[in-house]
Amino acid sequence: MNTKKFLQLFVLIAMLLTSLAFTSPAYAAWCGTSVTVVSGDTLRKIANRCGTTVSALQRANPEIGSGNLIYPGQVLLLPGTILGSDGGYLIYIVARGDTVKGLAARFGSTVDSILASNPEIRNVNLIYEGQRLTIYSAGPGNPPPGNPPPSGQVYYAQRGDTLRKIAAKFGTTVDALLRLNPQITNPNLIYVGQAITVPGAASTYVVRRGDTLRIIANKFGTTVEALLALNPKITNPNRIYVGQVITVR
Repeated sequence: MNTKKFLQLFVLIAMLLTSLAFTSPAYAAWCGTSVTVVSGDTLRKIANRCGTTVSALQRANPEIGSGNLIYPGQVLLLPGTILGSDGGYLIYIVARGDTVKGLAARFGSTVDSILASNPEIRNVNLIYEGQRLTIYSAGPGNPPPGNPPPSGQVYYAQRGDTLRKIAAKFGTTVDALLRLNPQITNPNLIYVGQAITVPGAASTYVVRRGDTLRIIANKFGTTVEALLALNPKITNPNRIYVGQVITVR
């Protein structure tokens, strides 16, 4: 093979490798940790653009549910995102290739701790891209792993939320929220999915992953019908979402 043909072959191989690199899952890194929906977007288009899947986007953004309805301006979180921490606990959105053991090593946690914090994991070897996991992250100033924040005391910020709006939802003040959440250094800057500790309130409950109205009713010794009467905004008793605030008393 002469030098000219060798150089042509070398250039062809280099172009092929570059093309493969840009179509691999690593391309998701170009989208960062979130993507803002623009006119004409669909979940499929965003998934292809960011190197993920429609089902992973649905899991990562529970407000979408099992449907495909998104709107311009909506902010969607992507696999690999780390959300705000609360007392050493953080919310991590599983990325392709993640394992419980690998996440434990990455965050200075343990497999047992992750399993205890996420009872929905039935098989330690099976977690899903886009799945949200509560993980204790060891670090300076973090106490030894204990139990995750109690149910109903952590609220996950939704699109359009401000600390003032969240305070109003829970009958408290911005100052009280700031005292409970020292990790918030700028009261005007919170983000979608951020875990925010709110004062315990016997009258409300914040939906967690795996909850149904029947499960919540059993927790509070009431009925699904009573919950629906207290929450007229719930038009479909089979559709509630993580972070939703439900009146229980």
